[in-house]
Amino acid sequence: MYIRIAMDLREMILKGEYKQEEKIATEDEIALEYGVSRMTARGAITELVREGLVYRVHGKGTFVSRDKIERNLNRVTGFHEDMISMGLKPSSKVIKFKKRLPTDYECYELKLQKSTTVFEINRIRYIDDKPYGYQELILPEYLLKDLSKEDLEKKSLYAYLESINYPISYANQRMEVSTDTNINKIIDIPTHIPFFYINRISYLENDVPVELFNSYFRGDKFSYSLRLSNHNE
Repeated sequence: MYIRIAMDLREMILKGEYKQEEKIATEDEIALEYGVSRMTARGAITELVREGLVYRVHGKGTFVSRDKIERNLNRVTGFHEDMISMGLKPSSKVIKFKKRLPTDYECYELKLQKSTTVFEINRIRYIDDKPYGYQELILPEYLLKDLSKEDLEKKSLYAYLESINYPISYANQRMEVSTDTNINKIIDIPTHIPFFYINRISYLENDVPVELFNSYFRGDKFSYSLRLSNHNE
């Protein structure tokens, strides 16, 4: 029965009877309509969650998933700028903002002395008030003395850097698929959802490193594109 119910719901979604981000029938409503137990109704919804067609929001219900958001890797842009350009509403919640001494790895990547203070910043990234990713940033304090938690909740880091005449010149980036249930729990999404893990080091002019970050964006919500060339340069 739960497979039959899942098939019916899948057809409604694919035909557009349920729109993207629309809340679908509750487990109780499904159980009543089909004359089955709530557990059977839950099994049908879980099947659709596994397929990525719907997602659960604790305390609110189950919603139809948005088509994947495509981000372009040909330019150095931030999450905030990319989402605004697509007509979406990005926002951030800073869950850690502290100053500390850097680790040996951070000293090496950011070309810092061990005594140089850095900002450690962790934030959840949202689209239309729904969690889509998590980022861990390390920034040299000597370049960003006036940076505040509010700056990174209200606007893009890259926009902030532009405002203080420190535009990003280029970045080195590595990306892979990752699973981390701790990240899933932090941003309150199902633990089976994988992430695109991105490690990036961004530089100002004259090869000055200004940003080291680890970023985790939902694999069920994003895709990435890259322009390839056959020229030697």
